[in-house]
Amino acid sequence: MRLARAALALSLAAAAPALAAAPAEVERGRAVYNFRCYFCHGYSGDARTLAATFLKTPPRNFQATPASALPLERIAAAVRDGVPGTSMQPFRGILGEADIAAVAAFVDSEFLEKRAPNTRYHTPENGWNGHERHAAAFPFARGDIPLDRDEASLTPREREGRRLFLATCITCHDRAKATDSGPVWERR
Repeated sequence: MRLARAALALSLAAAAPALAAAPAEVERGRAVYNFRCYFCHGYSGDARTLAATFLKTPPRNFQATPASALPLERIAAAVRDGVPGTSMQPFRGILGEADIAAVAAFVDSEFLEKRAPNTRYHTPENGWNGHERHAAAFPFARGDIPLDRDEASLTPREREGRRLFLATCITCHDRAKATDSGPVWERR
């Protein structure tokens, strides 16, 4: 009788529509994600990180994953138990169940459902006062302009932005878009 009730409860839970996570849970998940997960998956969940270039199996790009392909329970299981055959290690023992659920809710809500860019790192709260003054470099950091575009085809502002990007931004945004990216860290 106990097994029959448990099976019925599971089938009812599976049939119930997924409820949207509470905003407080999503924000808790954002804080944990921004501390624990961004190294590999990136602040915007697009896996464009330095760590991703060194991993045999690249981290999941949430921005390119259909929401239907990654149910909330699967996200939580991956965070809790890791993903065999990949670099995704288990966070069981590092994160409690509430934080695991919050991270899953955040990834589901912000990246899979809303396709949102998450938190911008370059904020006054993070010590980046007046970051907009570097706007000429933004197209190179975002990948709007390939870093190896012929200099003669760039406008004066784009050339200024490219110089700024190469002098400063590339330290963190090292995987800029390139027409020919070549090997990672090749001397040129």
